[in-house]
Amino acid sequence: MLKNNGATTEFPAINTDFYPTLLDIANIPLHPNQHIDGISLKPLLEGKQLDVSRPLYWHYPHYGNQGGEPASIIQQDGWKLIHYWEDDREELFKLPSEEKDQQNLLSKHPEIAKNLSHNLMTWLNNVDAKYPVKDSIYDANKAEIRYLNTVNKKWPSLEKQRLEVLSKDFQPNENWWKSKVTVD
Repeated sequence: MLKNNGATTEFPAINTDFYPTLLDIANIPLHPNQHIDGISLKPLLEGKQLDVSRPLYWHYPHYGNQGGEPASIIQQDGWKLIHYWEDDREELFKLPSEEKDQQNLLSKHPEIAKNLSHNLMTWLNNVDAKYPVKDSIYDANKAEIRYLNTVNKKWPSLEKQRLEVLSKDFQPNENWWKSKVTVD
């Protein structure tokens, strides 16, 4: 959602839109070969409409320190498909949906999943994406334990920290900005 002088638009945007938007605002010619998966949002900032329908893509080819695993995602036409690289499984979700209500609909809509998967893989090839290397000692049982630990321990702990920082009475100490070391 983008707000401009009290106006709100529901146009879907992604971080790859920042570069062409900044170029456009600065009246610098766009370089489409440098931002093939982003568009300028300047018209929206000027109160105009954008008549663009496009898929949104994410590529996350590594593990994250907050529980993320290597995955690529496409969001298109009210659907979101996630491809997990470690075991090549996919999940399909209908949007919008509250996270707690989300259900993997892959088995109910295999043709939609197949089409989205094809579009995702085509985009990854077109942008010369770097793919994660398979872990030769990957263990699905250990991965499930790690996932459950992340959901049941790490995320609640991180949420508690987030709420502390956002509380009205939060007083940072002298080194509050330093990164914290996590132990997985």
